[in-house]
This record gives sequence, structure tokens and C-alpha cells, in this order.
Amino acid sequence: MTTQEPVYGNEDPFGDDFVFPYEEELKERARICLEHNQDALRHFVEVLAWETFDNPVLRKYLVPIFWLLKNIDRRWIAEAYCMTVHDVCNIVEGNCIYSFNCLDCGREVQAKDRQHLSIMSNSLQAVSEDSIVDSGHLNNLLCHRCKGDRDRDEEKQRKLDHARQQALIAEYRKVPYAERRKSGEWSVLKRQIFRRDGYRCKLCGRDDLPLHLHHNNYSNYATEKLEDLIALCELCHERHHRLEDGS
Repeated sequence: MTTQEPVYGNEDPFGDDFVFPYEEELKERARICLEHNQDALRHFVEVLAWETFDNPVLRKYLVPIFWLLKNIDRRWIAEAYCMTVHDVCNIVEGNCIYSFNCLDCGREVQAKDRQHLSIMSNSLQAVSEDSIVDSGHLNNLLCHRCKGDRDRDEEKQRKLDHARQQALIAEYRKVPYAERRKSGEWSVLKRQIFRRDGYRCKLCGRDDLPLHLHHNNYSNYATEKLEDLIALCELCHERHHRLEDGS
């Protein structure tokens, strides 16, 4: 099956002289297209409403379906059925299509509004399909009590992790400096700092001498920040420490 190329006659609007429209023009075109689509969607709502106007059973099922579609304004539904928006909401609440239960305890979780319902639906889809459960999506599918329980557990875990990290850092600071310079962690630091400094000495700018990792200060020893370290060539590093020892 072949696709037929569009025929423009002698004037091809996408020819060699074609110029992409300005951003404001693109926005205006998008706005017009959106309005046309909304008008078409509203027309379909009105047609279906008219066909089911005298059938309360079908209306009971159709209104909640309309309500679920985020591009349909609930005012369109109300006007099409000669109701108020409040009436539409009452029909939807009495004939809910989707139901959600807390994934921890099983309690029913009520959607606050259509936006909340959309968020919960998207989160349910994500949790059921993703290989790793995202905490943000999971929170959208928990009841208030279970969410609070998980938040408290996570806070306890953060405090425990912080305490363990501080204990490990304290132990690491006791390791002799010469031994630390042989560790994998020190190699990671060197690669990062040397790359940042362009593999040149920060004092003389030479790149033909062995580079050393130098501490500007030791206030963050074992948890150094990038600004605490610089690359110095062998000569500058040695000269710097001679001056410090001399002072």
C-alpha cells in the first residue's frame, strides 16, 4: 500500500521558501484547533444527551462516563440534560464507575473530585505496571491513616540512616591519612576533582607533572565538598606544604 503525496499545484506552501511560523502564531493555531475539537466534543455530548434525554436508565450510566473524560466540561453535561452541575455531581456520586481501595489496609478511598480521580487512576496504572513502585504514586492510593503510618516509618528510617552514616564517617576519620589515599573512595575524589580542574595544576597551570589532590581545609574531612579540594601538581603541592611547615 502506497501513500499518495499531497498535490499543491504550482504553489507548494512547504517549498524552498517555506518559513516556520512564529511562536505566537503557533500558539494561535493551536488555540483554534483546540476550540474546534472542544466544539466537536461538546456537539457529541449534546447529541448523546438528546438521544437519552427521556431514558433515565441510560442517562444514569452515560453521565458518569461523560464525567470521567477530563476534556468534557461538566457544565456541558448539565446544559445538555437541562440540569445543574450539582445534579450532575449527585448522579456521578450515586453511580461511581471507578472504586479505589487503600493498597495497605483495603479501606475504600474516595476521590475528592474529577482531578483527584484522574490522579488516582494514573497512579493505579503506574503501580500495577512499573517494575519499581514509585512512592509518589503509592501515596495517591493509600488512606489517610496508612499514609501517616508510612510517613512515620520513613522518618524513622531516615533518622536511622543518618545515625549510621555519622557513625561510619566517625570511624572513617580514624583511618590513617596514608591508608585512606589507597581507598576506592579517594580514587573517586581524585577523578572528580582532576576532571573539574581540567587535569591542570590550579596554581601554575601545568599539565605535564603528576597531579595531587590537595585540601583547602579539613573542616569537612571524610565528607569533603567540591570546594574543599583542588588539583595541584607535584611541585606546587610540595612547595605549599613546605611553606605551611615553615610557618
